[in-house]
Amino acid sequence: MWQREMVSELKEAKPSERKAVLKRYGEQYGYTKKRLYEIAGDFGFKSKRKTRYDKGIGVLAEEQIEFVASFARVTKRENKGAFAPVENAMEFAIDNGIMMRGEVTVGAMQRILREREMDKKRLNAPAPHTEMRSLHPNHVHLVDVSTCIQYYLDDGGMQIMREDEFYKNKFENFKKVKTPLQRYILTDHFSGFMFIKYYLSAGETAENLFDFLRCAWETKGEANFPFRGVPFAMLMDGGCRAKARAMGEGFWDGIGVEILPGTPGNSRRQGSVEVSHNIWEMWFETRLRIDPATTLDDLNRKARGFCIWMNATREHTRTRMTRLSCWLMIRQEQLRELPERAVLQDLMNKPEETRTVTNYRISFEGKEFNLKHARIPHGSKVKVIKNIWKWKDGIITVSYDNQLYEAQAIEKLPAELGGFSASAAIIGQQYKAQPETATQQAVKHLDELATGRRQPDKKAMPFAGLNAFEGFADKVGNLSTLPKRGTPIEVARNSGPAQIPIMELFKRLREAGTTITPALNRELRAEFGDSIEPKQAETVIEAIATGAEWRTPAWSPDDATLQQAF
Repeated sequence: MWQREMVSELKEAKPSERKAVLKRYGEQYGYTKKRLYEIAGDFGFKSKRKTRYDKGIGVLAEEQIEFVASFARVTKRENKGAFAPVENAMEFAIDNGIMMRGEVTVGAMQRILREREMDKKRLNAPAPHTEMRSLHPNHVHLVDVSTCIQYYLDDGGMQIMREDEFYKNKFENFKKVKTPLQRYILTDHFSGFMFIKYYLSAGETAENLFDFLRCAWETKGEANFPFRGVPFAMLMDGGCRAKARAMGEGFWDGIGVEILPGTPGNSRRQGSVEVSHNIWEMWFETRLRIDPATTLDDLNRKARGFCIWMNATREHTRTRMTRLSCWLMIRQEQLRELPERAVLQDLMNKPEETRTVTNYRISFEGKEFNLKHARIPHGSKVKVIKNIWKWKDGIITVSYDNQLYEAQAIEKLPAELGGFSASAAIIGQQYKAQPETATQQAVKHLDELATGRRQPDKKAMPFAGLNAFEGFADKVGNLSTLPKRGTPIEVARNSGPAQIPIMELFKRLREAGTTITPALNRELRAEFGDSIEPKQAETVIEAIATGAEWRTPAWSPDDATLQQAF
């Protein structure tokens, strides 16, 4: 690199000769003398000081420093990252020709990395994060699933995974655990309220997530466990979010819950529920060593009671209130009661329903809805989204052309008044025209352009008086072409006499009353092959019918060759 060459020349030159060196590099690279001194300083040049003993035989380039830092960065573990020693990174750089041995000491390299904030401590530090807040209890719920690594259930009840049997190097021992124990935790972001339930499952499933959320959001039987209600939004990790999608978009649209998107690897986004996992492990699961559960129901019974106690008594570090006291600040409009289980199951995995717009209306589940305000064209297909909260007010959401519209149910008159729409016009007294669509307005404009009238007579000639056919030949009047010579067609003629298939001969023999025996069939085919001349066929038919000899004689007295022999 030219910077290193310049520094080497500056070091070797006398103070009176450095001006000429800088002038030459300034003319070559377009830098001022001041800027060249700054560049030289960045590469280790000190004009009034002796070179440090550890500078070695050269000056480090910025690329060399970054290479060492990059090796340490990319080779660390993702979790609890252990960095390669600086000496190891330097050895790698030397082996690949990035650095020369003795160019800089390990201590100097460590000092350089600290100065540039690329040392192990800073590279391993978490990135600054943005603090998030929720607006009220049940605004945002966080859900996470974790496999219990300390306990599992088998035929003998709750068992402890002993470290000497289940440590990481004895993976085969984990195979003895037939069904792992999954811990589901829900945390209300505003109050920190926790709800926990255990499941025996090999992994996360949509069925378990549905059951867990139903248990968390439904009204509890205990008076000291008032936590309930559907949130407005949810935060989940990638695995949980995948199972939520498996429950169907109709389910989440139906209960009005927004699944907020996440960023892979951003675990701090789930920080609140991760803390809940740690708290639960330290306070509840540590006690299982003393009083283990015997069944899954027994484990969940213990967990429910402990959950009630913890939420009601333990203060949250952020609010300085108990989780239950903070959650009880929820207002009526913020507490959305969970529908019945049958309604939830009807929403779960329910496919999107499509309806056809007819006269600005659609029918859905026994009701008609007005779409006049949306101006959706007649005959268009729309998708219907049913939200249980809006459905109670007779409102549905309609999706058309990537836009959402709300539609109100049309009020119907009682049967004794005919069952008509309440807004229908009375015959002879009222007239209510439907608003014109964009297509209808365009049609009138086009008709007016063609005939001069917005409502033309059917017999009127469109574009009357305008030329449609005359003058086309004149448009190519100046076109001249060279004559082209053609090739006459040669009519192919068959040089030999015409032939008919042998099967045609058989057909004519049968029509003449002759029975085609297998022997006769073989004889005729041996004599004539697959075809025969028509005249010869007539001779054969006549000869067989009269009993005469039909075969061609082996020789004939009229043969010219035979006559010459005599």
